[in-house]
Amino acid sequence: MNAPDDRAGTTPPEDDGATPLEDDAMTPPPRPGARTRRRRTGALARPLLALLCAVIGAGLAVLLARTSVGTASGQRLDQLILSGAQDHQGRLSHYAELAVGTVSVPVMAGLLALALVLVLIRRRLTLLLPLALLVVGANVTTQVVKHLVVTREALGPGIEVTPNSFPSGHTTLAATAMIAVVLASGRLRALLAPLGVIWTAAAGVGTLVLGWHRPSDVVGAIVIVAGWTVLVLAIDGLHTRHRLARDATRPGRGRRRRDASRAATGPSAESPTLLDLRTGAADRVVAVLLGLAGLAGVVYGAIGLAGLGLPLDLQDAAQQTSSFVATAALIAGGTASWMALVLVLRTPTSHRSSPGDRVP
Repeated sequence: MNAPDDRAGTTPPEDDGATPLEDDAMTPPPRPGARTRRRRTGALARPLLALLCAVIGAGLAVLLARTSVGTASGQRLDQLILSGAQDHQGRLSHYAELAVGTVSVPVMAGLLALALVLVLIRRRLTLLLPLALLVVGANVTTQVVKHLVVTREALGPGIEVTPNSFPSGHTTLAATAMIAVVLASGRLRALLAPLGVIWTAAAGVGTLVLGWHRPSDVVGAIVIVAGWTVLVLAIDGLHTRHRLARDATRPGRGRRRRDASRAATGPSAESPTLLDLRTGAADRVVAVLLGLAGLAGVVYGAIGLAGLGLPLDLQDAAQQTSSFVATAALIAGGTASWMALVLVLRTPTSHRSSPGDRVP
């Protein structure tokens, strides 16, 4: 009888059935920007890692030039592999020759035009400058290194006396056109990335089969393009992070206009341009598969080259064939590893807004 009288003189709690977690309502709610701040902090890891990879790539290119072009042992290994490629008879050399036959001005112009069309269809005009920087930067670097930086002279017997060809312009052009299409393709990149790896690697090997380039030329070209790719990804990632930080401090505009009161309260108050740190499931699967295939190719190629008997016999047909096959695996593995890095280090950004945020 007393319980009803006791409750009659007091004000009932607002939520009598609140859970222990809900009872913590007296504590200050998290600030609206805390969630986005954590994501922006995490977003810094990708561009920094990409920048580190660009520095490593530059170091590898310098090391490759000095060892393969500037030493007698490097030139002899190049000569042995090149002889094996030119004398090789089989499906590998046949398909590689077909692939390098497509590396022409019309085909490259078509691929770059396709990348432009994909950018326009997806309304991602901000991609134009990074892609142009990648394509122009890598090709100009290749030509400057080939004609102004690296010089070549025969350092031992049996070495063909030819002008410097490091790095390969054909491989650079093919690789830059391919990566431009992949980066511009949106969700199709999970399908195009493996195809691009196969075509680029085959075209690079094809230059060996036709005797256009030495193996170090092809590897050097891929390293240069990979370095420029991750450098552009780093710049784009830092720019995206800066843009998100700027957008978080002011209301959106146009189709992405946000309600100010919603932005000030509730966990859903995130910018519609908010960075989603999770790479797409398809990209993750393809990146893992390419990474594993790339690792297998690099290991197989490295073991094959390390197992060549010393001193190298430039006339030994068995050594020529085994060194060529190992180098082809190394080129394919390196290309696959580069593409896996691109899928992982690319900064994924969502430009979609919720229905309530859209202005008709």
